[in-house]
Amino acid sequence: MTKQPILVVDDDDGARTMLCIVLCAEGYRAIGAADGVEALERIRSDGVPALVFVDLMMPRMDGEGLIREMTRDPSLSHVPIAIISGQMTERPVRQSPGVIASVTKPIELDDLLNIARQFALPGVS
Repeated sequence: MTKQPILVVDDDDGARTMLCIVLCAEGYRAIGAADGVEALERIRSDGVPALVFVDLMMPRMDGEGLIREMTRDPSLSHVPIAIISGQMTERPVRQSPGVIASVTKPIELDDLLNIARQFALPGVS
């Protein structure tokens, strides 16, 4: 049985890849998406994630749009979401149901891993 993946949504290829590598090195199954549209496509193809890390500023569908879509979908509304952003202004999206944390860029890897440990199971069996 494969554990639910952690989905990392960020339009910065380098940041997204680095976060996925760090999570995989810690035993998690991590997949990436470049924006909210791709994230929803990945969820449909790879299954409901255990946790979503999402940047707010992205093309096509930004992080706020993705959070709105997930909140409206009963099959996704329970998925914990951690915002990763360089802009930590007070935005209403931070009070959205499902948003469990906000992490400021540049990301402290201990913060990322502490969130992953709370909401996702490592390992693929």
